[in-house]
Amino acid sequence: MTVLAERHDQAPALVSDAMRVAQLCAGGETVVSQVLDAAARLAKGGADSAPRHHSEVPWQPDLAQSDTDLGRIEARLRAPDAPRRISFCLDGPAGTGKSAWARHLARVIGMPVIEKRASDLISKWIGESEQNIARAFAEARADGAMLIFDEADSLLADRRSADRIWEVSQVNEMLTWMESHPLPFVCTTNFVEKLDPATQRRFTFRIRFDFLSTDQLPLAWASHFSHLPPTGLSALDRLTSGDFANVARRMQTLGNADPHEILRELAREAAAKVGAARPIGFGR
Repeated sequence: MTVLAERHDQAPALVSDAMRVAQLCAGGETVVSQVLDAAARLAKGGADSAPRHHSEVPWQPDLAQSDTDLGRIEARLRAPDAPRRISFCLDGPAGTGKSAWARHLARVIGMPVIEKRASDLISKWIGESEQNIARAFAEARADGAMLIFDEADSLLADRRSADRIWEVSQVNEMLTWMESHPLPFVCTTNFVEKLDPATQRRFTFRIRFDFLSTDQLPLAWASHFSHLPPTGLSALDRLTSGDFANVARRMQTLGNADPHEILRELAREAAAKVGAARPIGFGR
């Protein structure tokens, strides 16, 4: 069932119906998955749903670099009397674990997850984006689920820079629902500076996720590679746990486990970042 949870984000009631269909057909997880896929296509007018984050690294607290004590938040929200009207803005570079922590927090609280990308909600038809936003919040309330908005900067862009009236009404719709939603929800963004100023008071917590520290680089290496890292690892800058996962997949595809080649690929990832702090250099 873990694989199903990673692949599908349908409402619990729909999952329950799919499981009943599988039982009637004497089928297993494959049948459940087929039913959920069919339901998702029907809801999208015959189009396949966007793929889930299969390649995303699972939550690894030792590789988190945030400006807030995440463990303290988890401990408090785990309590039965913890407040449920709570919201988070998680910002930082791609691959730093924002969405992974949001899903981890939902597991800590014991809530299912409904995850929406901007592309799931934004429509070319006037008024439909607002309807999709309202529907997402209503679905989360009905299912008692934690709502996660990825790419939130596309949904909450600064209205002062808007060129079209629907861009303003879309942000207004988001802000209205955020103000009244009674359950936890999370917005993640790589571009927090693009958010509308009115979002400031809509979030209980604004948490920054940043690049790995020098001390975390060996931990990230050990989580993906069996060989000890070369000496030059500590010279790398602006890397994330997602970068290590990406390089690990690349090297696995190439069938190459040479630590120096791995380090070279990590250096390429670091050098490609906008605003890289310093040149990367190392030797064999």
